[in-house]
Amino acid sequence: MAVITKLDWHRDVLEPVFRELYNLEMKNKTDYIPQLYGVENSQKDTESFDGAGNGDLMEEWGRSNNQVYYDEIEELWEKRIKMIKYSTGREIERDFVDDLKLTEIKNRITNMADSVWKTQQYQAVEYLNNAFETTSAIDYRGRVYNAAGPDGKALCATDHPYSPTNSTDVQSNKGSSPLSIDAWDDTVVAMQSWVDNRGNLMAVMPDTLIVHPYNRRKAFQIAGMPGKEIPRYEPDSADYNINIYQGEITVIVNPFLRNRYNWFAADSSRLKQLNKWFWRRKPDNGSITDFDKEVAKFKTVGRWGKGFINYSFIYGHEVSE
Repeated sequence: MAVITKLDWHRDVLEPVFRELYNLEMKNKTDYIPQLYGVENSQKDTESFDGAGNGDLMEEWGRSNNQVYYDEIEELWEKRIKMIKYSTGREIERDFVDDLKLTEIKNRITNMADSVWKTQQYQAVEYLNNAFETTSAIDYRGRVYNAAGPDGKALCATDHPYSPTNSTDVQSNKGSSPLSIDAWDDTVVAMQSWVDNRGNLMAVMPDTLIVHPYNRRKAFQIAGMPGKEIPRYEPDSADYNINIYQGEITVIVNPFLRNRYNWFAADSSRLKQLNKWFWRRKPDNGSITDFDKEVAKFKTVGRWGKGFINYSFIYGHEVSE
């Protein structure tokens, strides 16, 4: 951006300056949302999912009276994702403009950009920070909310029912093991044994490891460093056992996770299908000058919604220190 030697007290002059400062601050910030959600645009107030169950396996032609076998799909739990409107703004006094207090002006605008970014990133990991909670979950502003999934259970629970009509049969996506290659191995096996509402295997393929920075080193010891030639052995093994997971696991290190010990295994394909982030209106800027107060108001407003449709993309470990 060119060096500013003069600012005029006029919206058409001030807004491009504010917007450029905002964009420069946002440019190099890491956005974790695409890593943690299937991201889509929305044209609705609320996105609705009817929770259709899985179909049965194919039938032999002769056993279906020599005609196409049409399966009946069981309805599961409904999910509604409402678009919520968010805003923040900063006021710049005219005296700051007249006196060319560029540092103060820049600080207020970049601080605003940082607030927008942090809001989205804190929200993006709420489903992980509250993965083991229902009615006592804490949101990004410290408010209590109900984080239960469509089946009435926490995202990661030991008793997810097969369907609304079958609460007798349940399965678990919750553990308590500290991160290790053995714990990852056990988790992969557990996830691959999940069945759908028909009792058929879901064919889950865990390929993503989500951790707090505390577990970064351990996570990459299990997964290997992308693009680097390093020994392909299991971590903490004295027998030089080959690491069968080398190069097959994507590690997501997210600093916005609250608990440093908890970790999550996910199937990235199912995550994109079952954990949704909808942009109804991506955050945009605007400004106006107040005639009476002699302040320039610069705002950011957006609308978006998020939520998971089904738990079967993730397995969480709630680990004690």
